[in-house]
Amino acid sequence: MSRFSAFLDNPSRNTAVLGGVLLLLGLLLLGFTEHADRLRAMGEDALGGFVLTGSAATPGPAADGKLVLAVGEPVVNVPARDVQFGVAADAPALLRKVEMFQWNETRFGGVRNYDQNWYDHPIDSSAFGDPAGHANPGAFPISATRFDSSDVTVGGFKLAPELVRMIDGPEPFQPDLSHLPPNMAATFQARDGTLVTSVSAAHPQVGDLRIGWMKIAPSHLTVFARDQGGTLVPANDPSGDPIAQVLIGRHSLTDVLTDAPQPPRFKWARRVVAVLLGWTGVAMLLPGPRRRDRVLALAIAVVPLALLAAICWFDVRMLAFVVLLAIATLAGVIAAWRWRHGTVGGWQQH
Repeated sequence: MSRFSAFLDNPSRNTAVLGGVLLLLGLLLLGFTEHADRLRAMGEDALGGFVLTGSAATPGPAADGKLVLAVGEPVVNVPARDVQFGVAADAPALLRKVEMFQWNETRFGGVRNYDQNWYDHPIDSSAFGDPAGHANPGAFPISATRFDSSDVTVGGFKLAPELVRMIDGPEPFQPDLSHLPPNMAATFQARDGTLVTSVSAAHPQVGDLRIGWMKIAPSHLTVFARDQGGTLVPANDPSGDPIAQVLIGRHSLTDVLTDAPQPPRFKWARRVVAVLLGWTGVAMLLPGPRRRDRVLALAIAVVPLALLAAICWFDVRMLAFVVLLAIATLAGVIAAWRWRHGTVGGWQQH
């Protein structure tokens, strides 16, 4: 108990212990920060480069060649168009649906039943148990297909055709069918937003066609791809695997790359706090009047901090490693010079 009391009664020792604790806290804070940022950098390397997000994800020389996470409302500069029928939609994509009125066979308990309905694929009636009187025409004369806009932008970036094709989410669409091409107007009649070949729309016959459309027009998109002169194109990781994604809605990089390490939050603020902790801790560790030499204290604190950061970046960002090593060396030279030639009194020598 007497030793503990003696420890508490020794201000110099208390100051030195507190200084050591502060220096250790600074080193730990910087170490955890640099380790997390190192993992983030290694994750980017695995993807094939740094990812621009937020306000940095803007078309321009700084984005060219980089991975980009573009988030925003898709802007359709050229409508998606079905030229054959003269149908267009102010949307990234337009889908043509084609159905034919056909026979279909069902079996229940060994009994065959035949009914007629609209189907979006040809049904081979030759495989029916009783094909007589249940014949289907076969292949559709008109095919279902998708029509993409040739000019869609998100966040100011134009999307390459491969990315536009990745946009999903069809929704109902009733086009204006009052201006059909003459050949189509002679064959089809409009009914409830669709076109049918039936003489009587209420009583279709086997072989009649029904054509309708849907559009793909999400309110917001998240696109992860590589910028190429202002156009987002599909991206691959260094191993050649595709990594580009197009998601409906607003998403963060964490949502898109669920396994990718994320950068530490407030990393620069944490670095500044680590330096301040180390600086204060070293100043409290310095003997006697040297504690007032703030330049000396800062220089000494920077040496272990910069060396620790350099070790974290070795073999991942060699330029950062070299710069940090140079900072540690310079700080060591300044500290040695101040220790030998400096006089106490703060920032200036007297």
